Amino acid sequence: MATRARIGIQQEDGTIISAYQHWDGYLSGLGYNLCQHWTDAKKVLKAIKLGNSSKWGQIIGRKIDFDDRNNEMHDVQNVYYMRDRGEKDQGPITFKNWGDYLKNGFKSGEEYIYLMMDTGEKNFLGKPMGTWSYAHHSDATGFNPVEEKAIQEHIESLQRYLKDKKERKVA
Repeated sequence: MATRARIGIQQEDGTIISAYQHWDGYLSGLGYNLCQHWTDAKKVLKAIKLGNSSKWGQIIGRKIDFDDRNNEMHDVQNVYYMRDRGEKDQGPITFKNWGDYLKNGFKSGEEYIYLMMDTGEKNFLGKPMGTWSYAHHSDATGFNPVEEKAIQEHIESLQRYLKDKKERKVA
């Protein structure tokens, strides 16, 4: 079962450009990935402009066979419905502002919506770095910071994996 999400980036004029993402949209999945690999606003905007995706990886990547899961790049890069599968009408959607995004960003069954905003932060090289926030469909009254919650849930996910692995060894 997919955990659908929408990824958006706020523009200077306040509008938000966004795209749908189908798999692993929960905080310990996509949320963690966004914090780890998607802090450059230019990279994020370029990725969103490619439209709706099956999944986001660590890089935008190049056109690949959408259904070839044996391609080693499939695990690393974004996989898009238009670019990689040739579907039409899978481009990004623009919202008027974050309130409009919050109100209408869940219209394709998204459980989470993510929003990158420019808060003036810079990375260790002095390059601008966007900050991620999220909203969950069950409490879409505002946006919450992603990073700490995503890391906590990612750690819990890894702990469950180790526990399950240990239990399988015993059995």
